[in-house]
Amino acid sequence: MKNKFFLIFSLLLAYCGTNSKINERILLQQKLEAFEFLRQYHHQLHIMIGEDEGDVNKAYIEFKDAIIKFDNIELLPIKKAISRINPNNINQNEESVKRLDYLVDYYQSGLSMQIEAIFRGYGYLEIIDFQNATDFYDKIKK
Repeated sequence: MKNKFFLIFSLLLAYCGTNSKINERILLQQKLEAFEFLRQYHHQLHIMIGEDEGDVNKAYIEFKDAIIKFDNIELLPIKKAISRINPNNINQNEESVKRLDYLVDYYQSGLSMQIEAIFRGYGYLEIIDFQNATDFYDKIKK
């Protein structure tokens, strides 16, 4: 009985692992979308830490609402980091907000390197235009 359970469980695990819906193109798209999201909303973080002028609370709400609605596995650490900030007192959460900004800075750099690495794996060594990267990927993959 124990061996049958182990065999069935192993076969199920193997089937699920080989029938995954993720592929390199989808992975690239996820990374590109996450990179673009962070590029688009990075300004709100600079308002929150006082580097740029603006309403701190409004910037926090804009960033948090946008990231909660954005479904992308690449942004999970960012979602976790913003959830650690107390929304009732953003100004007194300066250290948490700075940590979030550091995370976003490094995460953007990492995503950029990962995106470029995918293209380098195909022998493309030039700078990539991220706006057209998916189309370009489709061309070089052929």
